[in-house]
Amino acid sequence: MKKLMMGLMLAVNLISFNALADKQFVGANKFYDLIADYKSVCKSAECVKPYREMIVYTNGVRDSFLTKFQFTKLERISDKQAFIWIDTVLQGDFHTDGKTVLEEVVAIFKGTTLVAYKVDYSQLAWYVGACGWDGESMSGLEKCPMGKIHESSYVSPDFKTYIRNHDDIAQFYN
Repeated sequence: MKKLMMGLMLAVNLISFNALADKQFVGANKFYDLIADYKSVCKSAECVKPYREMIVYTNGVRDSFLTKFQFTKLERISDKQAFIWIDTVLQGDFHTDGKTVLEEVVAIFKGTTLVAYKVDYSQLAWYVGACGWDGESMSGLEKCPMGKIHESSYVSPDFKTYIRNHDDIAQFYN
């Protein structure tokens, strides 16, 4: 019985951990602390020392600083982060096309060292609470207000740890 209970507790913990969508790796606590420090220093529109930001992808244009390999990794992470919307914002009155778009990537430096990426991503979405959509087919969505669900996350330079930006949680914009 004790083994069964331990197994059930492990399964619940694994399910709960996966529901968060964030991924932690060795050194995740240091990364969380670094992001908290960065956010406290860069509250305003402009960062101050020791941090600086550099936009490395925006409007479909990738800066040479961001390699195709790195860009592809960040796209995959953005898609994983948006997947959690099935259990959160999409439980409400919204429907998306399911195609995550990486909108912007900002490289974050502390001194001269790259310490994180901030990724902004979205999906085309409809507010279905205002239009009586049947939830079955794509037809009928044209009567619903269209916009996008947008969110951002922070990603470690080795791509092993990523965390949702709690100041920019998934929200519908039209």
